[in-house]
Amino acid sequence: MHEYPTRTSPPARPATATGHLTGIACEKSPDGVLIRLRGDFDVHTVHLITDAVHAWPEDRIVIDLSHVSFADSSLLHALLDARIGHHLTLAGPLPHQLDRLFDITATRGLFVFTPGAQ
Repeated sequence: MHEYPTRTSPPARPATATGHLTGIACEKSPDGVLIRLRGDFDVHTVHLITDAVHAWPEDRIVIDLSHVSFADSSLLHALLDARIGHHLTLAGPLPHQLDRLFDITATRGLFVFTPGAQ
């Protein structure tokens, strides 16, 4: 079994309006890379996602959204962009707000979802 290094970015802001720390953690696996999101993602923090996606050359990327406490269209735009050149899977369970965001924008069918990150 191989061990892969883990990269963790520092929080983008100490705390957000909801009081949640915002950040990401990335880990390589034999199948690609897993990017775990935590906290609020808006125009001020969404760059963490795009930076992480561009930092990993792997074809397969799983983004764990289960610990996102707030997201706006900035997050959705970053996820749509992340599909370009990658096999992207979104892992949940999805918070209610994200579930609604995909439904309201009619973008759910553009993504592959899995119930949990591995």
